[in-house]
Amino acid sequence: MTALALWFYIKGKLKENLVIIAIGALIIFDLVGVDQRYVDGDNFVSKRKMTQPFPETAIDQEINKDKGIYRVYDPTEGINGARTSYYHQSIGGYHAAKPAGLEDLFSFYVYKGNMGVLNMLNVKYVIQQDEEGKSYPAVNPDANGNAWFVNHVVKVNSANEEIQALDKLNTRTEAVVNVAKVNNLKAFDFIVDSTATIALVDYVPNHLTYKSTNQNDGLVVFSEMYYHNGWNAYVDGELKDYFKADYTLRALEIPSGDHTIEFKFEPEVVRIGSKIILASSILLGLIVLGGIGFTFFGSKKSKGQEKKEVK
Repeated sequence: MTALALWFYIKGKLKENLVIIAIGALIIFDLVGVDQRYVDGDNFVSKRKMTQPFPETAIDQEINKDKGIYRVYDPTEGINGARTSYYHQSIGGYHAAKPAGLEDLFSFYVYKGNMGVLNMLNVKYVIQQDEEGKSYPAVNPDANGNAWFVNHVVKVNSANEEIQALDKLNTRTEAVVNVAKVNNLKAFDFIVDSTATIALVDYVPNHLTYKSTNQNDGLVVFSEMYYHNGWNAYVDGELKDYFKADYTLRALEIPSGDHTIEFKFEPEVVRIGSKIILASSILLGLIVLGGIGFTFFGSKKSKGQEKKEVK
């Protein structure tokens, strides 16, 4: 049909505007037919449903009164319930993809009701049901918080030993470390008195800031997933090495005194990509400016030559 429209135009039987309209209509007809094979009316939802896919419940309202940084676990949804993640910080997040280490923890312990593991994951609220079958947010008073000092490091030599050691580990006072992977620890026992504190003072998903006070050198475990491909640790602005503890979490040695600890997500690929984007933008700008300059000066030169020829 497109060829036919063009043939009529070439023969002078159709005007240019009509040909353009005809071809445009054919393009739209073709695109709509193809698109509907993949997206039809059933794929569209109202804006209201899209902006708030889960109605807020009394449980959500009750939990959100707590303005702290903590996690919520709903056993009926499992490791990463989308509904829980919509209103709160869940353990596994809202995405179907999740760290394998976290999946291991759930398979080994959480599904079996091991509260020690929930404590180290900073689960402050667990959705439970009463005798009448009504759900309510049960407060977990033993949650370890966002970070804590430990007294003792339990040494193991493999990942299997590391996850098995969590079964009877007091995660509040002890940390299990695979010394086959971490061999630069300065000490394995630490003095932690009542004055030693650490608190999360500023939270952004890619930048966590803590304040710590301790009269002695200490070891802190952070209730955040260990992920070395991008996360960097800083103590008072100085880059420091951190390591994996308790199979999935981060740990960092902190010297005595008052300190500011930061974790920043700074993946190398983003840094390199940013430089490439900047260089590309500068190059594109130079090409555009060069094109404008060439057009302007070329036009000026052409006019000058025309004047000479006229003379």
